[in-house]
Amino acid sequence: MHIKTRFAVVVWLLALHLVACGVPPATLEQVSPSDTPVKLPATAIPSHTPPPTELPTNPPPTTVPVATEIPTETVAPPVPPPGPTLERLPAGQELVFTRLYMIDQLSGWATGGVAGSNDHLFTTSNGGSTWRDITPPQPGEPGTLAVAAFFQDDSTAWATYYGESMDILFPSWPVVWRTTDAGSTWQPSQPLDLTGLEFTYQTELVFADFQHGWLLTHVGAGMSHDYVTIYQTTDGGFTWARLLDPYNDVQIQGCSKTGLTFLDSQVGWLTGDCNGVMAGAFLNRTTDGGTTWSYIDLPAPADQPTLFDVDTWAACGTYDLHFFDAQTALLGVRCTQYAQDSSDPTHSYYLYTTQDGGVTWSSKPYPAGTLLFVDPLNGWALSRDIYRTADGGLTWTLANTVHWDARFNFITPQVGWAASYTETEYALVGTTDGGAHWAMLEPRVAP
Repeated sequence: MHIKTRFAVVVWLLALHLVACGVPPATLEQVSPSDTPVKLPATAIPSHTPPPTELPTNPPPTTVPVATEIPTETVAPPVPPPGPTLERLPAGQELVFTRLYMIDQLSGWATGGVAGSNDHLFTTSNGGSTWRDITPPQPGEPGTLAVAAFFQDDSTAWATYYGESMDILFPSWPVVWRTTDAGSTWQPSQPLDLTGLEFTYQTELVFADFQHGWLLTHVGAGMSHDYVTIYQTTDGGFTWARLLDPYNDVQIQGCSKTGLTFLDSQVGWLTGDCNGVMAGAFLNRTTDGGTTWSYIDLPAPADQPTLFDVDTWAACGTYDLHFFDAQTALLGVRCTQYAQDSSDPTHSYYLYTTQDGGVTWSSKPYPAGTLLFVDPLNGWALSRDIYRTADGGLTWTLANTVHWDARFNFITPQVGWAASYTETEYALVGTTDGGAHWAMLEPRVAP
């Protein structure tokens, strides 16, 4: 007998996507892989709620003031409130990283701190053996804040802070910091407009160039919604205009947000996961710098043409969107399917690609995990089972099985790094053969 009494349980979780890169062979100490396979968690049981057939184009008037004019350069620099600021760590301190972004095999950036914290920023110039603490002078107590950052090149970066727990409603000084000298000095923006918001948590900071950037801040969740506020800068991060919030937007407030990408000052993409609340896979696009968004109706996978149908018990989401140029991109779609006569769900993973800027998409299965590509042909499907492809996902080869989880990044088809972790341990590991073997580093603060 078929049972159709299950309802969607929406869990709004945002994974941190943290990356790592190249390691010189001379610094690596071999670490043997484990043969423990990865076990993927099940997601919520979906409902039969159909997707909206048409998104409104005229959102209701806002009751919250929105910054529409960029202050001139005559605006006085912001003054931080009195009190303690985040202190830089002493020389020799062992480090734990939550995200790495390497420019090349020697130089790069990282976020993290001591074990259990994510409020410091670092740079390296020797392949990751030692790191320089470049944390901006953000007001706040140690261990109470977390940092979100975007790294443009080896000298320019932006960073902003949010509460590490729900006990911190707002940072005491809600600004976006900018450095143009690899963290030797930092300049704060004008304070962000928090009017009408009760709290903020988990933010994502992206830039399309040195002037145009966006900040997505989560401000609430519930009733199948992940409420967000989007800010925009057009002057390199000195001022931020509040574009969208739960008061003036109904286009993107539903479903969990999994990623934000902008190609230029106007065109951007937002990925997400509705956890089965609506059919299909959440994907939105803007062509006016983030002011309005339109829903992209992805085609169902070729080998499962009914996967996105309303009456199919499936929960699908979009992840890992990456554009190599204005026309060429790849996207991961992860789905959990529920059989009507069984409590055991099945999981499927699809690599979507476009060659025309997202107008049309084609799909093919991939093994599992997070997608990471260094070019349209060379990439990885990353979980505890590490798979490689050299033909754009047509074929995959198992490179290694490891006993830890990690946030990966590669700068070439061979050289990569991973901020790895287990329930009790953290480590920085690197590879020079595409993930077939990994070796451990011991990152510390430089003298």
